[in-house]
Amino acid sequence: MVIDSHIHLYPEELSKDPESWAKRRGEGYWLDCVAPPKSKSLQAWRRVDELLADMDAAGVDKAIILSWYWESHDTCIESQAWLLNWTKDYPDRLIGFAPFNAKGGNQALELLRIGLDSGLRGIGELNPPAQGYCYHDEILASALELASEYDASVNFHVTDPTTHDYPGKIETPFASLLDLAKKHESTRFIFAHLGGLEPMRSEEDLPDNIFYDTAACPLLYKKPLYRNFCDSIGHKKVLFGTDYPLKVFPRNPNSPDFVTALEEIRNSGLDQNELAAVCGLNAKEIFNLS
Repeated sequence: MVIDSHIHLYPEELSKDPESWAKRRGEGYWLDCVAPPKSKSLQAWRRVDELLADMDAAGVDKAIILSWYWESHDTCIESQAWLLNWTKDYPDRLIGFAPFNAKGGNQALELLRIGLDSGLRGIGELNPPAQGYCYHDEILASALELASEYDASVNFHVTDPTTHDYPGKIETPFASLLDLAKKHESTRFIFAHLGGLEPMRSEEDLPDNIFYDTAACPLLYKKPLYRNFCDSIGHKKVLFGTDYPLKVFPRNPNSPDFVTALEEIRNSGLDQNELAAVCGLNAKEIFNLS
């Protein structure tokens, strides 16, 4: 089984005119990421039927559609409607994570309950510095407790401070994020982008409730890091993710796709048991998938 634990998807109206859509909703950070004013965009756009076709071509059985880290609670409401439609239309292939912004207060918590009650399996991707709230926000703490109540995972964006600059890069205060995971030990955390490699630099023990996805790593790092990361952290902590439809292999004419990312990780020195775990079995267990 192959499960991509980190993709994004947007309705066709956004791809046609992302600037107008974002400006009407006050989503300037998202716009800077998908249509940077001073550099070439690496964002590609795919309809849900194109996503499913690309999954089939690569042998990807299921994909986790993450929400974006929206700046507005109103956009979270809109985004959750997309996710519920896609996952209800293709329940055997697509799993959704609920959007959240702590600035929405109790309304944000109620939206989470609606999403989780409707079948969404997690929360995120979250990025508090980009969304305008802090890691010790009380509403965020309540959302993490809600995740534990529903056995839902929470995905946090993590930036590696040592990588090159790119549109939308905002530093993650990893110590604050790690402290959050320690305080909410019954909640399952997923640190995106291999946790910005901070786990490999940390001198302290990491709590058992943290997992890591591989999203966008080919774009961030010149050489595959999967072997070293699994040696350091353990292969049962790692989830295959691509950040599809981001062009993480920008020189590849077929990008975005799933095939290239799978080829890279399969040629990274992991043995067959490790590959089976990273590419699907870990996610199957974590998300309680059949």
